[in-house]
Amino acid sequence: MNDENDLFLKQMKGVTPIKQNNRVSNTKITKKNKRTKHKNNSQISPAPEKTIKANFKNSHFSLERVNIKRNIKKNILHIDKKIDFHGRNLLEAEDVFSSTIVNCFNQHERCLLFITGKGVFKKKEHNELSKPKLYHGVIRASFVDWVKSKKFSKYILSYEQASLEHGGDGAFYVYLRKNKN
Repeated sequence: MNDENDLFLKQMKGVTPIKQNNRVSNTKITKKNKRTKHKNNSQISPAPEKTIKANFKNSHFSLERVNIKRNIKKNILHIDKKIDFHGRNLLEAEDVFSSTIVNCFNQHERCLLFITGKGVFKKKEHNELSKPKLYHGVIRASFVDWVKSKKFSKYILSYEQASLEHGGDGAFYVYLRKNKN
């Protein structure tokens, strides 16, 4: 215990405390308290916004986080196109996915809803010991791989599982990057 105190004091040697008038307050700035004054009659200055830029050259699936579900619920975003994969096989679904992503990007449509379905578990009669898994959807399982692939990283900004009103576990929102052309 004494060694820890000595080590701490040794590390803190020469450190000077921050002056009282240089400290940044930890309060959130809202429209209401933006006009309020501090004790020393100076206005609160808003803290600079943090901007996060993902490095897409090094990692093709480090997608920026856009809370699509919340923005749709608040009517900030609206779904531009709905694509349903029911009744398709895996190859057809992948072709539809790739063509839809490229076409919507070129047409400046940004928010897409892909309905993959949850999948159906077919019980084999000869193997009664196997327990059913929660999700057996082949398209649903492959969908995340498609979204994260290097091929589509220049088009897709973010994705997330859809809310219950749009399909829940069997659907995904995909939010495309802005087409600057």
